[in-house]
Amino acid sequence: MNLGQRFIGVFTAPKETFTALTEKPAWLEAMIIVLVASLIFGFLIAPFSAKDTAELMDNSPKMKQMLRERMGEEGYTKYIENINKEAQATSTSYKVRSGLTVGLMAVLALFLQSILLLVFGRLVSGSVYGNYPQLLGAMFHASFINAVLGNILRFILITAKQSVFKISTGLAVFFPRLEYSSTPYIILNSIDFFQLWMFGVLGYALSAIFKVELKKSLIVSYFFWALKTLVNVGLGLWGLSRYQ
Repeated sequence: MNLGQRFIGVFTAPKETFTALTEKPAWLEAMIIVLVASLIFGFLIAPFSAKDTAELMDNSPKMKQMLRERMGEEGYTKYIENINKEAQATSTSYKVRSGLTVGLMAVLALFLQSILLLVFGRLVSGSVYGNYPQLLGAMFHASFINAVLGNILRFILITAKQSVFKISTGLAVFFPRLEYSSTPYIILNSIDFFQLWMFGVLGYALSAIFKVELKKSLIVSYFFWALKTLVNVGLGLWGLSRYQ
């Protein structure tokens, strides 16, 4: 399969696509697509992210006090001025930095998740099969769902709402009255539909890689997703506690 066939196959024929990828692992081209898609997304949402960060800072006496203690009054003043300046007129350099940060973080996270999933999958499934290049290929190809399709929808929603924080592609979308900074919102928002789709598709890959039945590979995939989601929720709540 060439890259175009694999890209389409992730959405239309995941079993055949990931079986072929297991027999002939390929991840570099898929990684580049995920990196570029994430970089473009980070670049495009940078103005909204800067505005949201400035508003969050303005509404957080706790964070202001912490920064004053850490930076001193002069350093704090310059820091706030820079944040407000970017929020009012986001520079190209800021957008590029934002895009690079989002892109590199997305790729590094997938490299790490592939290692963890290889170890976790073998432990839970009891399989002795599977190797890191196979998991990398599966993870990056499955990420087309989230990094390409998911980010397209997120950008549309962000543009409509003029905010990064106030949009959701998770369960939080069914609770529009929840504050985006509330604990229930953070928990519900972490249960993302594109992530659920991605890890469901990943089940086909794990079935082929670990040579186990689909039912067991789906258990492995969604159990791993649940653990990852708990970590994300924990980080989100910790981040929230710094502002409240």
